Amino acid sequence: MTVQVATCSAARLFSGCLFPGHSPASDAIVTSDGATVAGELTIPEYQRPYCWQDKQLHGLLLDIESHLARKTDGDIELPYYLGSLILHQENGKLNIIDGQQRITTLALMACLLDPGLPLVEGLVYEHPISQQQIKHNLQWLRDRLERVRHWIDFNQLQFTLVITQSEDDAYRFFETQNTGGVRLGGPDIIKAHHLRAVETLHQPQFARQWEAMGSLDSTVSALLKGRYWMSVNPRELPPHNQKKRVRDCIVAELAQDTGEGDDIAYGRIRRQTGLAGEVSQQAEQQGYEVRQPLNAGINSIRYLAYFQGLHKRYWQQPDLPHLRSYQQFVEWLKDLDGCGYLEKLYEACLLLYISQFGENQLERAALKLFRVVYSRRVSNQKSVRENSIPKFIKEQPVLDWIAASYTPEQCFAFLDAFELTVDPSNLGTNSVKQRFVEAVSKKFDLGLEAGEYEKGFAPALNRKIAGVQR
Repeated sequence: MTVQVATCSAARLFSGCLFPGHSPASDAIVTSDGATVAGELTIPEYQRPYCWQDKQLHGLLLDIESHLARKTDGDIELPYYLGSLILHQENGKLNIIDGQQRITTLALMACLLDPGLPLVEGLVYEHPISQQQIKHNLQWLRDRLERVRHWIDFNQLQFTLVITQSEDDAYRFFETQNTGGVRLGGPDIIKAHHLRAVETLHQPQFARQWEAMGSLDSTVSALLKGRYWMSVNPRELPPHNQKKRVRDCIVAELAQDTGEGDDIAYGRIRRQTGLAGEVSQQAEQQGYEVRQPLNAGINSIRYLAYFQGLHKRYWQQPDLPHLRSYQQFVEWLKDLDGCGYLEKLYEACLLLYISQFGENQLERAALKLFRVVYSRRVSNQKSVRENSIPKFIKEQPVLDWIAASYTPEQCFAFLDAFELTVDPSNLGTNSVKQRFVEAVSKKFDLGLEAGEYEKGFAPALNRKIAGVQR
């Protein structure tokens, strides 16, 4: 990895000293190895929008004020360090890989204090989210203009410029940093990885497709469970609160470990041969498989867009008049108390089933999956902890049952063979567990009275779900 490093104040950036011919050679920014830094600062098409809000603006001003307030009479005024700007140098441009939130915010301040600065004109923001946020932040800063004017001295705001000649090197360097501001999550990093793999001509098209997907956090979480929790090559997923480790898993699975090649989708095809040898073929679902191998670029973008669409349609915002019973069930299910970790596993199971069988017997599948996945709510003594879910999956590999099935009937045979048990602990009290069995009993009309849940809940629910017809 070839990296050049230089230091630079915000005032020098805004003076145009990066642009060849705009300033005397003596004002040029020079790296530690004597190279001149030159080029037009740009924001690549695939970068996320400008999204700093009031909280980040207030935090930046507060930090700068606190820094300056520590200076006492006679002390040398030390610059305030704004972190690294990671730049990819290419064809006379300096593409901002990390730092656009800070640079844009300072450019807005500079626009209010000195509208003629060249950097303000050099950055282009075409995304509607960026334009809306810039308009809002300009007004927020304008309302505090005297505070900005009094405290902001661009000569005392210092950056470290990290310049690479390779875009991949720039991103590898970025992913190791702990810069300030709004941190990139896993989906943001894999976005950059895959858009960089798309031909430049088509990058705007796929950048718009990515932005149209919205937040991918829930969908990616479900996909990781489907891809990690398997009997063959099982892998550990970190707890949700270990954000850096989760991000690393997302980046590894959905970016770094993807291959090179075409947009390929894998799926099951049912082939039927007649007496005369004629062959007919039918696919349950025209899409991608959860566990399929992925290629960088268009293949991975469309894979994520496909599953984001499934997740919204069948879980997040179902609008399925032709599957009214299914829709009513999942809307009820999402309101159950104390089942957050089980709900995440259920989402993964649902995406895996739909990616293989589409809407074929989906209501039956939803109920049978519920009986298995949510069994942890009644088979445990008290609470359902996050670390208990991987253990449950090892003992009852429900994701593998779905993936190994060629027909819904095969899948249902696996699910029906699961034995539901009830631990009597905390039943009969006002516990989450008690409220769960009461809600399920009411939903499925099990006809159980108080005190009958320990022995009657499992057989009654088994009979009710087994009796759901196609």
